[in-house]
Amino acid sequence: MYSFIVAVAVLLNLSQAFPGMAQKRNIASITGDRLTTVAEPVQARDTAAAYPPFLGKRAADVRSPCPGLNSLANHDICPRSGKGYTVPILTKCLKDGLNVGGDFALVVGTTGIGSNPNPLTLQFDLDQLDRHNIFIEHDASLSRADTIAGDNHSFNQTIWDTVLDYYTGMSDTSIPVAAKAKYNRVTTEAERDPAFFYGPVQFVLSYGETALYLSTMGDPITGVAPIEYVRALFEEERLPYQEGWKPTTTPTTLATLGAMVLELNAANGEVLPEGLILGESSLRAVFKGLDPITGAVLSPILQTISGLLGVIA
Repeated sequence: MYSFIVAVAVLLNLSQAFPGMAQKRNIASITGDRLTTVAEPVQARDTAAAYPPFLGKRAADVRSPCPGLNSLANHDICPRSGKGYTVPILTKCLKDGLNVGGDFALVVGTTGIGSNPNPLTLQFDLDQLDRHNIFIEHDASLSRADTIAGDNHSFNQTIWDTVLDYYTGMSDTSIPVAAKAKYNRVTTEAERDPAFFYGPVQFVLSYGETALYLSTMGDPITGVAPIEYVRALFEEERLPYQEGWKPTTTPTTLATLGAMVLELNAANGEVLPEGLILGESSLRAVFKGLDPITGAVLSPILQTISGLLGVIA
């Protein structure tokens, strides 16, 4: 009951502070006119010199548990400070840097705002994504320790090495191998973390995490990516321009991610939670604050923000 009251209060406050937000025709002023359209293919440039240079993190900058967002900030494609991200800002930098479609950018931006302790600002800082099991951060990450270890957001080479071990002798990723590496992280943490939590939401996010790096560093359809590209992204939080990487011509969208999530699960044989149907709809549900099985509202705040920003079911 308290969560429901809080959600209603947020809705009322947002409507009063921003009257036009209650009208669908004005949502574009908050989210950008083209958010729900599929991103246009990126025109590849020929040399690393044509791309934004790697600048890294300054002392006052903040970063997230996500190597992709951190890499974009380290090149100043997304704001280098890691602060004050809005949905339009995130949409532009995800498209410019990784050719991620507006539909995925919208739901990620929505969860980012939901991670802010003060969502009324309609913005977020990258370090606010550290909040455990709120929306994005989860146990059994591919490259971060579980929260119980004390640092759930910094790159952890030891953990990442357990993923790389699966690619021994390979030059490119594959969906079957990536799926096994992902499932190993789940079984490992389930055995050693007494506070380990892996419900339907985390199940979906865990597969989405793997699908995202395969898609953006390689091919959104086949999941094949040079391992040297993937290592630069995770280990240095750098876009691998100097190795020859370019943003894919096929955009990464909720639809392509949903299809790859299905393939990943089929490849490793992990048993689905009863009633869960993997795909685009389950990804969208999780990012809207819904139970991907029952559709029940798990986060009234996120559900309210999703409605205001026009995230469709």
